[in-house]
Amino acid sequence: MNLNAVKSAPLCTALILLLAASFSCSKKAMPTRTQSVLGTVCSINAYDDASDKLYDELFARLKEIDDRFSTTKRDSDISHVNAQAGIKAVPVHRDVYFVVQTALNFAQKTDGAFDPTVGPLVKLWGINTENARVPSREEIDAALPLVNWRNVQMDPGDGETSKRIFLLQKGMALDLGGIAKGYAADEMARILGEHNVRQAIVNLGGNVYAYGSKKDGSKWKVAVKNPQHPSSDPALAICFNQNNSVVTSGAYERYFEKNGRRYHHIINPKTGYPEQNKVGSVTIVSRSSIEADALSTAAYILGPSEYFKIERTAALFILEDCSVKASLQLAGKIEVLNQSFSNITFR
Repeated sequence: MNLNAVKSAPLCTALILLLAASFSCSKKAMPTRTQSVLGTVCSINAYDDASDKLYDELFARLKEIDDRFSTTKRDSDISHVNAQAGIKAVPVHRDVYFVVQTALNFAQKTDGAFDPTVGPLVKLWGINTENARVPSREEIDAALPLVNWRNVQMDPGDGETSKRIFLLQKGMALDLGGIAKGYAADEMARILGEHNVRQAIVNLGGNVYAYGSKKDGSKWKVAVKNPQHPSSDPALAICFNQNNSVVTSGAYERYFEKNGRRYHHIINPKTGYPEQNKVGSVTIVSRSSIEADALSTAAYILGPSEYFKIERTAALFILEDCSVKASLQLAGKIEVLNQSFSNITFR
């Protein structure tokens, strides 16, 4: 996984913004801690329960995850697995084994719309790097046979230290940029729970986890950007009482333009090209951030009709014509902030 090319670029380039006015902050609370990790800017606010010790533990865990999953760090588990593709199985940490196995489960569920072996295509396009370019049709045709989640062999071994992963074909490459931040957010929630934290906001470069309940009893609000004009006022807000992750995928922030055409980072594993459909953005809401992360990518590629046929996890699609299609679970939980997006259909 190139953690410099995950869903959200540095300085909060995900489609999700926290509404600052939607939660209060005690004068006794420590400042939010913000650090660069996972290839983006991550911030955590534990409010009245914040402490240096807690923040140290949380950010140390984020660094561990970064060190194990990054494709740009030669000593990461993922880099080792990719380097030995078609050669041999590689021992991996249980973190990596769990996330790859979970990614394969989502690949199966979505019929490959989410595919953790998309690495060769990600490298070809180089979006959000200085090497961004439009590959030739021949290059894409050569890379497509290497993108096949079924060719990942998982060996659980007989203990925590004997787990192995083998990419069966030389040239294959894992890229977990569409799921690793979700795992990291879930780990933040786990640690917050172990410390009996009552309320917290975890924002991993736009992958948001609202943990616990707000002190004043009001709802959390997470705003969804206007995909047509992301720097303007948000389109909608999703409101809930406690413990939800909100993850958005969209095509408007990590892209490059060539000959008047925009090429974004959400690559369809079956075609090899950035998905071109009528979807502006997709937001997934779930208590599981790893689920929200993976499904937001898959849902963007599938589109609302196909997504709602196979998956019931709460989703909100903003289409290019500004109409909104949302899961019935979100009825009563969506606040319209821009009247251009008031045409909401639930299903």
